Amino acid sequence: MAILDSRVLQLIETLVAARLDWLAFELIEGVRLGRTAEESEEALAAARQSIRSDVQPKARGEPQVLLAKPEPIPAGEQVEWAAAYVEERLETALEQLQASIDALDFIVESTNEPEGPQDLAHAASAKTEQGTALVLLDVEGDRKSSREDVAGARDDFPALRAALAEWTARAGGQATI
Repeated sequence: MAILDSRVLQLIETLVAARLDWLAFELIEGVRLGRTAEESEEALAAARQSIRSDVQPKARGEPQVLLAKPEPIPAGEQVEWAAAYVEERLETALEQLQASIDALDFIVESTNEPEGPQDLAHAASAKTEQGTALVLLDVEGDRKSSREDVAGARDDFPALRAALAEWTARAGGQATI
């Protein structure tokens, strides 16, 4: 288990201030767990072939550990790892949010199919006036995400990348405590 580099605390505090507690917890857990080993391409190809051939593997010898132990992330590399992790997770979260809104739009549109010409005109005007929005209620208040919010966040993503790169460069020059 790696010890959390104090420079990463700046990023964690920023995430908490931005109401991204879930990401701050994931970041801490990621550093705690370390880098997980990935299966080699040869092992994956052999597993695919075994499954396709529909042959039951025969047990030979002692059972083997399927996954190697995770490697701790050294303190000097945690800043770069944390910045890359935050960028990847936020990008993934935006993609998932967009997919959820698209799915909700489809559900709303399919349940509100117009029956006649009058309903068709009403449906067209309603669609331009309102869109699907996700609203989450929690103890801190409402969290609303609409299609426009997601589009705005996607437009602002290059600025986030630049800010993370600047923080990484600035934090990389500081001594580890």
